[in-house]
Amino acid sequence: MSQSQLYLSSRLAFTGISSPLEKSRFVFFGVPFDRTSTYKPGSRFAPSALRDISANLELYSIRSNVDLEKILVHDAGDIDTVEDLNETLRRITAVWKELSATGKIPIMAGGEHTVTKAAIDALPTDIGLVNLDAHLDLRDEFLGEKLSHATFMRRVAERIGPSHVMEVGIRAFSKPELDYCHDSGLQIITPQDIRKNPLDKTGQRIRTFLSGFTHSYLTVDIDVLDPAYAPGVGNPEPDGITTDELLTLVQAAMNRNTRGFDLVEVSPQLDSGQTAAVGAKVIFEAIAALSSRSPTK
Repeated sequence: MSQSQLYLSSRLAFTGISSPLEKSRFVFFGVPFDRTSTYKPGSRFAPSALRDISANLELYSIRSNVDLEKILVHDAGDIDTVEDLNETLRRITAVWKELSATGKIPIMAGGEHTVTKAAIDALPTDIGLVNLDAHLDLRDEFLGEKLSHATFMRRVAERIGPSHVMEVGIRAFSKPELDYCHDSGLQIITPQDIRKNPLDKTGQRIRTFLSGFTHSYLTVDIDVLDPAYAPGVGNPEPDGITTDELLTLVQAAMNRNTRGFDLVEVSPQLDSGQTAAVGAKVIFEAIAALSSRSPTK
């Protein structure tokens, strides 16, 4: 039995059908973990909610002109999380390493945003990371902890380099976090920046940024959306982007060097299902965009 199989348990399949692992380019798995959440926990319920709603959405992408019913996606189940944060992250990293070594593109569904660090720890450092998010998550520590949902991006930036990180949709941060960006070269794009120009200009800026690296990665915190579009989140922030803007920018961030992506911070118990629906749509459109491009080399 492989190491990853020790950590993954079965659930209802994403989209309702799980294709065989050996035939699938994409591998979906969940991380039902929200131990460091500090306001409204509940993102641990997201993987099952995303699976449930994904099986009840249509699978044709009009954005990429791709029929997702013909794209093979394997659902590997959920990480068997534990209370200890570092052990849970270690298990996630082990799964990412195993899947990446076999040429698969992992699709990780959180859970809280801290799980992104575990994915990046499994990948080469010559990587460009785009984070679609309301928050910078760049505090050096928060509530006495060096690693949590509010600090994980600082730890990521320390590993791969701040200039390897672009954060988009940002509108919530402390002054020290903003100073860190200005001093380190970490790029941020606010909703106001997005609205000043045609949307494709921001898309092109993302594509240009990612073209400077051998590998690329996208992480989407669903609270990047305005709460009017996604109320089911643990830390809602007004003045966010729209669903159209989010899906357009997700599509822009997908390229032939993409090593994987994640969707985090959906808290399905906080609404009637609309946030999980848009979360599943983000994953659909990311898969469709990647499927319309050449496979990773």
